[in-house]
Amino acid sequence: MLFSTFTLDKTMLFYKGGEFISDQHWQHKRMFHKGDYEVIICVKGPIYLEIDQQYVTLHAHDVLVIPPFTPFGGFRESNDPVDFYWFHFFSQFKEKIFTSTPAAFIEQVQSAATKQQQIALPLQFTLENDQQILILVHQMLSINNSLSYIDERDYLTSTLLIYLFKAFVSQNQPDERSKINYIKEWIRANISATLTVAEISDHVHLNPDYLTRLFKKYTGMTTLQYLNHLKIEVASLLLIRTEMSIKQIAAAAYFTDPKIFTHKFKATTGLSPTDYRQSYRLVHQNNPHIDPQIPIPKRIEDMLDYIPENGDLPDKNFHQ
Repeated sequence: MLFSTFTLDKTMLFYKGGEFISDQHWQHKRMFHKGDYEVIICVKGPIYLEIDQQYVTLHAHDVLVIPPFTPFGGFRESNDPVDFYWFHFFSQFKEKIFTSTPAAFIEQVQSAATKQQQIALPLQFTLENDQQILILVHQMLSINNSLSYIDERDYLTSTLLIYLFKAFVSQNQPDERSKINYIKEWIRANISATLTVAEISDHVHLNPDYLTRLFKKYTGMTTLQYLNHLKIEVASLLLIRTEMSIKQIAAAAYFTDPKIFTHKFKATTGLSPTDYRQSYRLVHQNNPHIDPQIPIPKRIEDMLDYIPENGDLPDKNFHQ
C-alpha cells in the first residue's frame, strides 16, 4: 500500500475545491496536477479512474489522494449517479511517497519520535464512518474568506488531513479499539430515539460502567455523549445536504421532540439548526458542464519556495 507524508509544522495551503454531482453518463477528463495534491471523497459511485497507468474504482466512502505531478483521468463512463467532494492543496514541505502495510504503518506511527509534526495517509482507503469527515469538508468548502491576511481554509485543510489520518489508524487498531469500533458501528446500525446505554451494554455483554470507561478512553466521550454526538452528526449532515424541514430533520436524527433537538443542537454546535444550515451552504459545485480551473493564488505561489516552476517535472527523488 502506498502512503504519502504530510508535514504539519506549517499549514497546508488550500487551493480550490467543491462538490461534483452528475446524474448522467460521465467520465473524468484527463488531468495533470502541477505541484498540488488532490483528495477525492466519494459519496456516490462507482467512479472509474486511471491514476498514473493504474486502474482505480471508487465507491461510496472511498478516499483517494492524488499526489502532485500525477497524470490521471477516467478510463470508462460511470453510468450511475456520481457524487464526490474534491479539494486541492499544497504542502509547504517536500513530502515523501512510501510503501507499507497498515499494521507496519501503525506500529511505526506509535513508535515514531520525530521533531517534525508529520502524518501520513494511504493513497487510497475506505472510511468505515465518513459522516464527521463529510461535515468537516463541507464546512471547509463553505467558508467565504473575508480576511485578506489569513485563510481559515488552510487550517481546516490540515485539520481534515488529521481527521482522515486518525480515522484510518483507528479503524486498523487491534484488541480493545477493535471492540470499541464494533460497538460504535453497532450503535450506528441500531440507533433510535429510544436506544439506551443499558441496551447497548446488554447487547455487547459488558457492564455499563466498564463500557462507559472504555468509550471515554478511546473516544473522549461517555457512551451517552457518543450516542447524542451521533444524533447531532446525523442532523448536521442532513442540514447541509438536504432541504428537509427542521421538524423532519429532528425526527430523522432520532429526536422525539423538535424543541429538544434545537436546544441540544445549539448547545453542541453553538448555532441553531437554521443558522447552521445558512452558514455552511456555500459550496462550489461543479458538474460535467463546469470546468473548475482556478488560477493559483499569489499567496500560495509566494509561499512555495521549494516547488519547481509550475508545470515542470519534479526531480527524481520526489517518489521515495
